[in-house]
Amino acid sequence: MDRLINELLETYLGQIIDKSRDELILADEICQRDQADLGKLEEQYAALELSETEKLLINKYISCIETIAHRNADLSYIAGVRDTVRLLRSLDLLRGLE
Repeated sequence: MDRLINELLETYLGQIIDKSRDELILADEICQRDQADLGKLEEQYAALELSETEKLLINKYISCIETIAHRNADLSYIAGVRDTVRLLRSLDLLRGLE
């Protein structure tokens, strides 16, 4: 069963996550407000008198945080799907999947 789940996750889940998450983000008011705030903060950041070295370090730092957050979100989604399949199987609601 774990092999089947892993194959499904590797083959299809990336596309499903992106589509599902994008739909939710576009409909979520909090995300929309955060996006607007981000735009304002980016303008303020660009106006700072920082050296190129300082900006590069800050950009790398932000990029690293974003990469970790995105990976954690994907892994959380995968864990939820995996747990759901295992629960349905334990309740004998998924038959013939071995």
